[in-house]
Amino acid sequence: MLQTVLPVEPLAPVESLESLIREAKEGLSFDRTISRRFVHRASVTEVFLTDAVVAGSDRFLVGAQLPRNHALYRPEETGQCDFMLLVETVRQAGIFLSHRYHDVPLGHHFIFKALSLRIGDPAALRVGCGPLAVVLDVKVVTPAGGRNPRRFDARFDMVIEVGGRECARASAGVVVIDGVRYGRLRQRGRVGETARTTGREHGSSGYGTPEYGTSAYGAPGHPASLDGAPGHPASLDGAPGHPASLYGAPGHPASLYGAPAGADDDRGVLRPVPAAEALTRPPGTREWRLHVDPAHPGYFEHPSDHVPGMLLLEAFRQAARQTAGGAALTSLDADFAVFGELAEAVTVEAVPAEGGRVRLSATQGARVLATAVARCA
Repeated sequence: MLQTVLPVEPLAPVESLESLIREAKEGLSFDRTISRRFVHRASVTEVFLTDAVVAGSDRFLVGAQLPRNHALYRPEETGQCDFMLLVETVRQAGIFLSHRYHDVPLGHHFIFKALSLRIGDPAALRVGCGPLAVVLDVKVVTPAGGRNPRRFDARFDMVIEVGGRECARASAGVVVIDGVRYGRLRQRGRVGETARTTGREHGSSGYGTPEYGTSAYGAPGHPASLDGAPGHPASLDGAPGHPASLYGAPGHPASLYGAPAGADDDRGVLRPVPAAEALTRPPGTREWRLHVDPAHPGYFEHPSDHVPGMLLLEAFRQAARQTAGGAALTSLDADFAVFGELAEAVTVEAVPAEGGRVRLSATQGARVLATAVARCA
């Protein structure tokens, strides 16, 4: 019995995942920003994210529009966008994805354990005649074994692109807790510091082991919050908005890179350490006192009960640039250890290292708040 065999039409090729990702990136909108609540900002002008889509299992594409100029973030002398503007965009992306796609309730406190940013193609970040449309390709990594219902631990690994061209990579480790646990954490930290201070006064270190333990990514202690956890900062001199003298003398700040500050350079956060408090340091080591202004419209865009992590990172950027002769940052790898208290002076130290690197630290008495390694070019 003869059987007619019909010709088989060739199957249409299955679209590759990367082609779908490429289409998704091209479909991101840059027409408006997301709700400021999802990035913990009080002002809509401080929101840089515009859109996001799911691109796979724990993979997301986030659109952001970076302004040509900003009160806090201004183009580098090389013409590329401000390094810290990219850091802020990374910070916002981690917070937004946690709320939008990982069911973290609004009002929870984000405590960043570590943050790194490395620029691979500075030319792609050059500021032109319009804002930069940036795409962040984000992979969210969470600890194995399921989510702890009382906290959210995650690491956000990001590839940053402009015009389809990879220009930088970033990573941020975070732990998120509710207000009750945050309040207890902060109280334990303050009590612990009081005990350590008393111990030092009696001839012992009293430093002990951090109460909070270790996150999934290995950074111990009570880290600085990059989003400025909601709260009421302690009054420093009895009058809101006027920081005490321990944060530096009033007037024109020092230039970011060592030269006298001009009228348009108001971003300096480093001050000389008073001569009476200066310590003997190894050759090549430089140190400054961090200027903390609770009335600052950027770093204290909303109230915070501790020294903001973004302020510490900006101090590291400025210290690294001054140590490296004013060259722009190309990478920064930072780890946060403990919260910085508003009523105590913070010392920033920079030490030149091999390979053109600069090692940085921020301390408050015997406590190390944060450390970092930077590269400038």
